[in-house]
Amino acid sequence: MGLVILILLQSVLLTGCWDSKEVEKLAVVTIVGIDYARKNGRDMWTVSARTMSPKPKGKGEEQSAGTVDQDILMVGKGLTQQEAILDYSAHTSRTPFYGHISAYLIGEEAAREKMSDIIENVMRFWQTRPKHLIVITKGEALQVLEAGAAVEKTLFTEIKDLAEYKAEATGYSYGTIMSEFTAWLLSPDKDAVATLVSVVPSNLPGSDKQNLMQGLAVFRLDKLVGWLNREETRGYLLIAQKISRGQMSIPVEKDGKLFSYFLGSSTSKIEPLITGDNISYHVTIEAKGEIDDNAGIELGAEDIKGVEAAISNKLQDLAMMAVGKAKKLDSDFLGFSAQLHRHDPTTWESFGPDWRKSFRNAGVEIMVDAKVLRTGKIGKKLDIQQ
Repeated sequence: MGLVILILLQSVLLTGCWDSKEVEKLAVVTIVGIDYARKNGRDMWTVSARTMSPKPKGKGEEQSAGTVDQDILMVGKGLTQQEAILDYSAHTSRTPFYGHISAYLIGEEAAREKMSDIIENVMRFWQTRPKHLIVITKGEALQVLEAGAAVEKTLFTEIKDLAEYKAEATGYSYGTIMSEFTAWLLSPDKDAVATLVSVVPSNLPGSDKQNLMQGLAVFRLDKLVGWLNREETRGYLLIAQKISRGQMSIPVEKDGKLFSYFLGSSTSKIEPLITGDNISYHVTIEAKGEIDDNAGIELGAEDIKGVEAAISNKLQDLAMMAVGKAKKLDSDFLGFSAQLHRHDPTTWESFGPDWRKSFRNAGVEIMVDAKVLRTGKIGKKLDIQQ
């Protein structure tokens, strides 16, 4: 009798996935674009999505596998974000599935006016993952989704690969993920940045547009307030991030000649200095890299110190560009106030809501120690006989 009861209980508990949906009935959403505008005194949202529709294999192919159609663009409009999503969902017989999203693209106006609303709406959704990318675009997000991919087969693969590796490795941008961006928005002592992507004319055959991931979007509280260009972005990476992902090519001038310093890694430290009512910051940056093209610069053992000094000065200039833009935008996305908060909470708390004042009015000194680890297969420049 006990065995019968146990079997009956198991049959009740193991009811199967009664609410599951077959994969062939899903529209797998890979990237979402969100735009906002104020029209006739009312909020108007445009939500666009790139989707992929799985389908069964044909005859003679493995039954357990599946193929995927090329990604399709869907667009919806509504007075709320959810209404816009339901609008495009109504135009497909498949059920949208959001578990494989690579990025959320936010249009410029939406990022300026409604970023906190967007993030809260996304974070509440059960299929949202911490590693979804947050990408901002100048203009409308829909323009990026309409342009599609220029190099890869799908837009989500192109955006994901650019943000997760290529942008940071080259120093063009930085791949901001959902968990990181949300933490910055909620932070009491640091402002946020997000990846910036733009649609530009293409120099590739067979394509008139391509995506360029270059620069960063800068926030103050939850509002987009400005942009960093490529040089300022590299300064941000030197101060606020640990560089370790590639060969970032930095053009350096010495003795009237340009050469490339391939920055492979860097670390930084921000130290608040408090003297009475005065606050200043001392930043130390250690960089390591190599030189593969030198435009005739001597690279013998006795010449390296002079080359390293020129590189250090160049990296210092890039870092100061980022500091200058942060002060101009009144956005402490570099983390100076966060370090003051950790170092001296009492002083930081004395600023109250205007905690950015400690950075805005402070002097900043940056010291860079750049090392050249390799100079290629030869040391001295080639002495070509005339």
